[in-house]
Amino acid sequence: MKQINILLIVLDATRVDHCSCYNPAQSLTPALDRLAEEGLVFRHAFACAPWTLPTMAAILTGLYPTQTDIEAKRILAPTYPTLATRLKAHGYATFAISKNNWFGSEFGLPQGFDVFYKLWQLLQTKTDLTEVSLARAYPGQNLLISAAKGALRGNWLINMVNLASRRVRALKSSDYGARQTLRPVQQWISAQSGPWFALVHYLEAHLEYKPPVAWARRFTDNWPLAQKLLAADQVRLCYRHITGVERLAPEALRVWRQLYAAEVAYQDHAMGQLLQWLKQTGRYDDTLIIAVADHGESLGEHGLLNHLYCVYDPLIHVPLVMRGPGVDRGGQIASLVQTNDIFGTVLAAAGVPLPDHAQNLLDANGARRYVVAEYGPPRVPHQELLARFSLQASDFAPFMRGLVAVRTEQHKLITDSAGALELYDLVNDPAELANRAADTPEVLAGLQSLLAEWLSAVGRAPVRQPAVAAPPVVAPEVAARLKALGYLD
Repeated sequence: MKQINILLIVLDATRVDHCSCYNPAQSLTPALDRLAEEGLVFRHAFACAPWTLPTMAAILTGLYPTQTDIEAKRILAPTYPTLATRLKAHGYATFAISKNNWFGSEFGLPQGFDVFYKLWQLLQTKTDLTEVSLARAYPGQNLLISAAKGALRGNWLINMVNLASRRVRALKSSDYGARQTLRPVQQWISAQSGPWFALVHYLEAHLEYKPPVAWARRFTDNWPLAQKLLAADQVRLCYRHITGVERLAPEALRVWRQLYAAEVAYQDHAMGQLLQWLKQTGRYDDTLIIAVADHGESLGEHGLLNHLYCVYDPLIHVPLVMRGPGVDRGGQIASLVQTNDIFGTVLAAAGVPLPDHAQNLLDANGARRYVVAEYGPPRVPHQELLARFSLQASDFAPFMRGLVAVRTEQHKLITDSAGALELYDLVNDPAELANRAADTPEVLAGLQSLLAEWLSAVGRAPVRQPAVAAPPVVAPEVAARLKALGYLD
């Protein structure tokens, strides 16, 4: 059997209701819509977590975050073979490209990729300042001195060019890498003579929302206010809003959402260019193409922004579209599915034997009775960030809890690490506003039984006893870029 090519497109922080193939009231995603018309749309796909590192680990291993302990350890250990590792062992060339620093080698996601193209580097090199833990290597020394010593590892000239270019691009660019993605992907795919697996990760819809001006103007109707938000420290605004210290005014929040929509549209445009190139070069019909969001985004629901502190549907209900060999055309899958099953689906399509835990979305058994999402206990922001936000650690106290959600087609139960319960009737209350935990005991008991079943299956202790481990020490440059994306630790 001829091995097919596989393209996995990850749309970071992309809400399902901003994709026209799910919500016809929107007109932001023509490229994704065309893909959907030619393939399958999974209408109720759910991420295993609300942020990139754990949910991408789940997609790449088929395991829930709790099974790899990635929430606590912040690294995917090599004991959990990834898609790239398994496909490479069966003759596939493997490639990935991203500008999200959770894909840095410090965190383990690049395992098995022959080429991992780092869009945070101008010149590609394996010896990168992002891989040098300066604080650990040179404790107590001036950061500039430490950076200089770190830059001497490998090719110091390339390291310094990358460092300088990153500073310049951070000041001038309104692009999170979409513009720089197409050519490296084209070059790599064009060089392949055998089967290949490529992961293309777009970061555009991620905070901060600062699309190219032409796209911002196209999707906003209050340009003076849009300009103010484009020029603002949006991460600071985000956290002051979340903590309730300084809420965005309704008009500002409305334009905030419009800027997010512009990012989604710009990202879809970039993806469309890649898909069009595959058509022009005759590769489109021979390639299994999977487009999925790693998680969604909060845009004011429950007083939240970004993708933190909750497992409500705006963060875990994600678009998932599949097209290519072996995929029915124009289909709509209404049953519940989980994005970690992309792992088994890709392996099956490649003719690779599935491990026991893997599940194929294209099988009749691909549907699930329920899905689960986890959010590990967050950490209190560092003092430097508290100072930047003009906030106190106490402002974050309500959010310092771990969460697990079990969701059926009609109901969702959320349990936090203190034992608090939230239960929602999603048919009659899709915004998850009315907590029914106290007045629907039979429904509550049924969902608690499902949660206990899942906890037993994954070998996890109850949620109120979460495992906590110190995060890995990472280079200051990595930490700075993650903070720029809105991550506090």
